[in-house]
Amino acid sequence: MTTDKSSIDDITLIRAWPGNEGHMKVPTRIAYTIENKHLRNNVWGFEAGPKTISCSWTKLLLDISATDRTYDDPKLQHAMDVGMFHLPPNIEAQHVCRDFLKELHAFMTSQIVRRMTSDFLDSTPMDCWLTVPAVWSDSAQIATKRAAKAAGFGSRPQDTINVITEPEAAAIATLKRFQEPDGPNSIKVGYRLETCMTTAYDDF
Repeated sequence: MTTDKSSIDDITLIRAWPGNEGHMKVPTRIAYTIENKHLRNNVWGFEAGPKTISCSWTKLLLDISATDRTYDDPKLQHAMDVGMFHLPPNIEAQHVCRDFLKELHAFMTSQIVRRMTSDFLDSTPMDCWLTVPAVWSDSAQIATKRAAKAAGFGSRPQDTINVITEPEAAAIATLKRFQEPDGPNSIKVGYRLETCMTTAYDDF
């Protein structure tokens, strides 16, 4: 979205991805030609399907401290057991993240050009925001930012790149909705903010 907008509803969401349409999220997955001889080029997202040897959930490997502790989520532990944190030979996790984000950046900028022209993109500064897990170490956040910058995010002199934790991003999005004049229970100056925390279980 551009900074002349103020509502969350003004945010343009990408819903059509290579290999699939109608999804707000794209799988963080990439498959390399060095491991898939039938591919002519590296593929990512939905195009890195079940018939490819692919790398997924790689960003979790950026937090070195996480590899030394037991994951609380049994599904995550199962994913490790079946090899979802796969890395190709001689390629580090940060490089895999960079390669995936490079594909994402190229696709995102193509969408901006299609909607707003290349002249608009060339002349407009861009603020890029990356969300990371709240428990991530400083080194993991730095590694994420470096991978994103190497991929093209925040690489132009007029651009910036920022890191924010996922809970912070969710809180800001929620408060934005409450700040709207016609929003439910809009925030008023001088009033106390009350919070309600809930826990969701897969069994329910």
